[in-house]
Amino acid sequence: MWYLCYFLHRLLEYRLPEVESLAKIYLEGDPAALKEVRWKQPPNCHSDSPFYYINLPSEDIARFIASRSILVKGIFEVWGVESSYEELRLAIENYPEDRKTPYLSADSTFKVIVDCFGKGLSLKEQTERINSLDYIPFQGRVNLKSPQHRFWLIESDNDIANKLLLPAMQKLIFFAREIGLSDRSILTKFELSRRNYLGPTAMDAEIAFIMANQGLVRRGTFVYDPFVGTGSILVAASHFGAITMGEDIDLRVVRDGRGPDCNVWSNFKQYDLPLPIGLIRADNNSPPWRSSLKEDMHGIGNWNAESDPSSSSS
Repeated sequence: MWYLCYFLHRLLEYRLPEVESLAKIYLEGDPAALKEVRWKQPPNCHSDSPFYYINLPSEDIARFIASRSILVKGIFEVWGVESSYEELRLAIENYPEDRKTPYLSADSTFKVIVDCFGKGLSLKEQTERINSLDYIPFQGRVNLKSPQHRFWLIESDNDIANKLLLPAMQKLIFFAREIGLSDRSILTKFELSRRNYLGPTAMDAEIAFIMANQGLVRRGTFVYDPFVGTGSILVAASHFGAITMGEDIDLRVVRDGRGPDCNVWSNFKQYDLPLPIGLIRADNNSPPWRSSLKEDMHGIGNWNAESDPSSSSS
């Protein structure tokens, strides 16, 4: 089924690859289903538009992608999309009844959310747009705090192209059922301003989590960072259940930090994450790993493996 993938308007070149990577994680072991994952856009949409349709095998995978993605705002089942509210009404009325009925029953609760891309609406304007949907036969009760079903009325500004210096785009109005939303609170939790130990090149949390997603990081995978620094990438990978290990040429980074309670290890302890299995002092241009089991230790005596300096084990 085709679902609307509504992206945040940022880091545009990473949006589709991140979603495709998350699909690979979910569909691991099912190459036939993975081949069915493909994209299309509404008519007259520029590639920088936040609106894409993605073909996915089920709502479960759509929900998984939305919940873990950093750059997806939400994924939706579209009941109608047109350029005017009159046309939208016809599209919704013609949407298959068997797809609508389960979400309109008398024993259900619902909420309608108005969202705009490229402009803002006053509370009065939002209320007017919601009231204009009175032709949809909702039988259930409105519940603004914890509804069973959430519907979105998403409107794009037909002047957005000029504002973002994009080619002309058609005005679009979507009415859609919410499948899943991104939870970007993870970025607040892991933002660098709250991090215990930082260096001058610490990677932004948003980029680190996108890298973890595109690296197909999941529980049980092994992630090795050859330029570990203060551990930003490994922290993101560990959050998703990876076994981590790192390397840096600066011994002070992997061993000392700024003291026993302010180092790479303390960044993991801050978030109650599993510690790396080890941090190695090495030059990535001359890695310490043996090329075969027959090699002796000659030539690799310039590296130091460090465990948590605050721990009694080594």
